[in-house]
Amino acid sequence: MDDTSNALLFDARNFYYIGNFMSCINTVLPEQTTGTPDLLAYSYYSYLAIESARLINSEIKENNPTALVAFRYLYEYLENPEKREEITQFFINKLQGDLGDTNIWLMTGAIVFCREELYENALKVLQGNDDLECMALSIYCLLKMNRIDLAKPILAKMQEKSDDATLTQLAQAWIGVLSGGDQLQDAYHIFQEFCDKYSATPLLLNGQAVCHIGQERHDEAEDVLKESLAKKHNDYDTLVNLIVLSHLTGKSAEVIGRYVEQLKQFYPNSGFVTDYTKKASEFDRLCLQYQESNKVAPLY
Repeated sequence: MDDTSNALLFDARNFYYIGNFMSCINTVLPEQTTGTPDLLAYSYYSYLAIESARLINSEIKENNPTALVAFRYLYEYLENPEKREEITQFFINKLQGDLGDTNIWLMTGAIVFCREELYENALKVLQGNDDLECMALSIYCLLKMNRIDLAKPILAKMQEKSDDATLTQLAQAWIGVLSGGDQLQDAYHIFQEFCDKYSATPLLLNGQAVCHIGQERHDEAEDVLKESLAKKHNDYDTLVNLIVLSHLTGKSAEVIGRYVEQLKQFYPNSGFVTDYTKKASEFDRLCLQYQESNKVAPLY
């Protein structure tokens, strides 16, 4: 790979990591017919992030001989809930074989496992891989499992390999957010540094907002979440964080309900909406049960 190709790959990766998905796509687009699978992969990751995944189905044919065909399976998984069990099993089997010289199969499979909350499966296939992406995804899985203690040694390996790398810095910020205390401010500075160096994205702004909330700086959190919403009016993380912040600051039920309805409209099958709907139904059932048990028997 020549210097120009390396530079394009670096830029595409970096834009993707900080959540600047359109810049990532625009970086890759001129190389659409000649780029390597590793480069093209970041445009497809970005299409998924901006909910334009249909392009994957039209651009990557079933007979594609490269690892990019993995994105067809990832697309099918996301678009067809009834096929998710079958596709998850496909990735379990696929990742036991030869994956070639790219991480595409590994990363797409691990993404499916994470979606299924099969974090141990993801960690198993990622284990021992010293690629920064694989280590960062391992940290993500461990944090979802509340195992900060196991995530920290992996971060140390990332820092030893490339302390200044974007993924290393972001992984440090993730761990800082969950660790709390003084580390929240350190995490905030990492997100701010990327905003200053590149541009503020919903991903980076939500990172800042969580740091503010953790330090009870609610006004500052609201400011950056509003900025994030202006950049993407239906951003999932922003809406969820606004719901949390609204509860913490005593906002009216109407304000909170508005954010909830937006989530239901744009992300009806998301984990938050599914869990919220389930708990609301359970609450209504318990209320009805309580009312029935406290009815006064008629006198005649």
